[in-house]
Amino acid sequence: MMNETVVEYEFNINININIIYIIMGTKTYAITSQPYYDTYNTCYKAILVINAFPQGPFARLVKKIQTPKLSPFKQSSPCCPIENCVYAIYKIDNLTELMNPDDIPNLFSYLIENGYKIDTSITKMMNTSDIKTTNKLLCYISLIN
Repeated sequence: MMNETVVEYEFNINININIIYIIMGTKTYAITSQPYYDTYNTCYKAILVINAFPQGPFARLVKKIQTPKLSPFKQSSPCCPIENCVYAIYKIDNLTELMNPDDIPNLFSYLIENGYKIDTSITKMMNTSDIKTTNKLLCYISLIN
């Protein structure tokens, strides 16, 4: 007969698991300042706009509006199209009034409090680039999931 020996082994296994979060489908938006003719008050002013309708809570402050022509001498052409609709940003405490550059501190506070990232690296890259957009760039933002 064969002698059976039972050998018991104890295994201590340490497993390090690193979870990598990949944010899929996060969209980056550009916030710019552009001139606007206020037909009610008959004056020109700068307003803040965003390049596309945003996802998340910021959407409640954004409305697509038609912008009045700034000058009768400026005509749209195939080589120089003029957008007559923009996604305008409205004031946080007054959704009937358009945001202007004086409202930037309130805008930044709102964005940070509501889960948006102000992307300073892309903003800096675009501000130092030789390629410039038509409107004055304020910043790039994205919603953090």
